[in-house]
Amino acid sequence: MAPPTHEPLQPADFVGLWQVRRRLVDHLGHETLGFAGQARIETASITETGEVHSSRGTLEAKRLYLLEMDAAGVDVRFAGGAHFVHLGLAPDQRVLHHCGDDLYEGRFIFRSRDCWIEFWRVSGPRKRYASLTRYERIPDPA
Repeated sequence: MAPPTHEPLQPADFVGLWQVRRRLVDHLGHETLGFAGQARIETASITETGEVHSSRGTLEAKRLYLLEMDAAGVDVRFAGGAHFVHLGLAPDQRVLHHCGDDLYEGRFIFRSRDCWIEFWRVSGPRKRYASLTRYERIPDPA
């Protein structure tokens, strides 16, 4: 994998349309899932739409996060407004999120304005999985 960018990045640099590919390994369910779709990032939200593929079939999927961008980074919130994580401006950063008894450990590697990698390791009494997602900018027809 190429090293992260050393260019100065600003949150608004990521506004646009993105191709999303995700692989999730569910250690409790002994299953690997895939997601393929798109993400639209706007200054106040990110919406992912696509399909989840598993051994049981394919399902349509959609998720929404609210964003609050400023010169220091981005606060990411769940659709209901609860805080999820804060991303600063560093090209390689780690984040933590506690959700009840579950711990989400994330790493974001911003390779350029057109590509980033997101890794999560989730552990708790009802969840134990790892996911790797790649976002690549695509032309926006809008």
